[in-house]
Amino acid sequence: MKLATPPDFSFGMTVTSHGWYQLAPFRWSPDKHLLGRTELLGGKAVDLAIFHDDGHLVVRGAKSPRELRAKLTRMFQLDVDLSDFFAAARKSATIAWVESAGFGRLLCGATLFEDAVKIILTTNTMWRQTVRMNELLVEKCGRRAPSGRAAFPEPAEVVAFSAAELQNDCRLGYRAKSIHALATGIAGGSIDLDRLANPAQTTEQLFASYRQLPGIGPYGAAHLLAMDGRHEFIAVDTEFRRFVRDEYHRGRRVSDATLLRRYAKWGRWKYLAYWSELRRDVAERLGSGVSEDQ
Repeated sequence: MKLATPPDFSFGMTVTSHGWYQLAPFRWSPDKHLLGRTELLGGKAVDLAIFHDDGHLVVRGAKSPRELRAKLTRMFQLDVDLSDFFAAARKSATIAWVESAGFGRLLCGATLFEDAVKIILTTNTMWRQTVRMNELLVEKCGRRAPSGRAAFPEPAEVVAFSAAELQNDCRLGYRAKSIHALATGIAGGSIDLDRLANPAQTTEQLFASYRQLPGIGPYGAAHLLAMDGRHEFIAVDTEFRRFVRDEYHRGRRVSDATLLRRYAKWGRWKYLAYWSELRRDVAERLGSGVSEDQ
């Protein structure tokens, strides 16, 4: 299958600009510039090989083009229009590089549920632990392809196990209760993701909607918005605080309000402007032929 990409799309930048490429069921091969993923299509788990060629995403291993097209569009944010951001970035001394590098789209999961779970797994922990918790969750709950690899589980597949089992077997800690409650609500119908994520909402309304999800606070809601291509809210975490303090305040401890004011001028592109400054190193490494392995 081939899927046309926007002219400003850069496959390598989109994949490696966001740590999701290190989280199962994604598998990134920097030498081959190939993204592997085990995905549910037509109710069955299949292994996909995804690469970029001549303005198209090329996918091998799929037989459900309509379903796959929708999932790829979400995963690579192909429907996000970055023209206004690029126009503003051209006038910036720090991020004028983003348009020529094709930076600005974040790699996402195939579903909102996947992204919400992965965000919960990033809270109050180290990245290597996030990677491991996610791997164990996919291995325990996910449907398997003929290769033996597992897809990211659907809510009903997570609910098949108790919160205690998830906590013990996947080492999720307190996060097990939030993830189990999220999956239970979706599988049982008390959480309607289509209603909560209705794109007709204003960004402020959507932020409030996401905060209704178990385990999702202001940080998680802002992160989910960015994965919708909405960047008005910055996900404030230790990395944001560290970066802005070091970059603009000589490492001094200042309030979150002061840190956030640094990006107020970017309006609806606040989070992406910060993300662009943070990930300059990715562009430099890719530009020099050095792979990003975070």
